[in-house]
Amino acid sequence: MLIDVRDAVFGYGEREVVRVNALQLRAAQALGIFGPNGAGKTTLVRGLSGLLRPLRGSVQRQAALRIGYLPQYRAIDLNWPMSGLDAALLAISARRRFGWIGSQKRKAREMMERLGVAHLAPKRFATLSGGQQQRILLAGAMASGPQVLILDEPTDGLDVHSREKLLGLLKEFAAAGLAVVMISHEIEDLTCLCDTVARLHPADDPEHPAHVEVITPTMLTLQVTGAAS
Repeated sequence: MLIDVRDAVFGYGEREVVRVNALQLRAAQALGIFGPNGAGKTTLVRGLSGLLRPLRGSVQRQAALRIGYLPQYRAIDLNWPMSGLDAALLAISARRRFGWIGSQKRKAREMMERLGVAHLAPKRFATLSGGQQQRILLAGAMASGPQVLILDEPTDGLDVHSREKLLGLLKEFAAAGLAVVMISHEIEDLTCLCDTVARLHPADDPEHPAHVEVITPTMLTLQVTGAAS
């Protein structure tokens, strides 16, 4: 077990945002996070990753758990004249003291080679397609060898081919033992990749936290389409 959440509530100050009765994450598991804007998806992920302590309840994580993060490629400032390699190294430098990269550059290049984007290393990142940018960022996130990879709407804005390519890579990494946590509003993507989905249901009273329902992607589809009884 990499992460085990029991009877936890996450929030800020005295404001409770999301409540989780039970949620586990294991190696080689892909967990989807689904819910409307403002329901607390980011808060839940912060709680899972340890960036946010629970207001109550417990979160147990494997000792020295390595967590990687893949941001939305469109959230990066494209006015900064960085190369493809620079973009891949962002995830590494952000996790190291004083941003020192050292030998990690070699690992980033090796992962870019594996993902088929090594030839884009000297290219200006802003000029690349969305799919190319996401694979470069994925290479950087994977270069440090995470046990858990968190992705925020990774296919948003991608064309069909780029989306299929990215999801295929994530499935390969999960099959090799990586635990994947993916925030997404795309039910098809969740069905394609995930074993389990944490669906957030906002409370009727805004003063109360949203609650998490752990279901299969198939059940999510039935619920959203109205086919579930």
